[in-house]
Amino acid sequence: MTPDEREGGAPQAKGGEPSEDASPESEDWKTRYQYLLAEFENYRKRTQREIKAAAYAARAELLLRVISLHDGIERARDHLPAEAADLRRGLDRVLENFRSLLDEEQLHTVARVGDPFRPEDHEAVGSVPPTPEAPAGTVAAVVQEGYRGPNGLLRPAKVLVSASPSSAPPTPEEGAPGEEEKVQAPGSSPPVGEGK
Repeated sequence: MTPDEREGGAPQAKGGEPSEDASPESEDWKTRYQYLLAEFENYRKRTQREIKAAAYAARAELLLRVISLHDGIERARDHLPAEAADLRRGLDRVLENFRSLLDEEQLHTVARVGDPFRPEDHEAVGSVPPTPEAPAGTVAAVVQEGYRGPNGLLRPAKVLVSASPSSAPPTPEEGAPGEEEKVQAPGSSPPVGEGK
């Protein structure tokens, strides 16, 4: 009898390994340990994913604020009078710095005039008649630029879409397409709620 067996421990084989005739209780503990180890590994992976997601959300929020500042400076520059050439040059330099920051963050614009309209990247805010530069079903003008980064769309572009007059929604006077006049069978009374 080994000293471990005298103290109530599991019988040991040579080399300190538990023998094959280990008690069911030790097998139960071994199983519990394996489950706990697997649970901890899943917890660790889930926590890492959540930390990455939180960091991405914070970064995306900051980038959206930077983009908003960029848009405001661009609008201010576009509305400067012709006499403010020095101020315009200064704002152009600031905008170049913003653009280099956006490039470093791997953000790219998602809309150009003439590109096909893509609802996953563009938000249509109106429609205009088609032109040679923007045939039907394409972007006719970019109202607000949209951006896509390495992790997906950050902000959709607000665009005007070129559409032929036949694809425009019907006016109330025209009626909806496919809507037919209701025909009443001879000798029957009109449906309830409709005039005579």
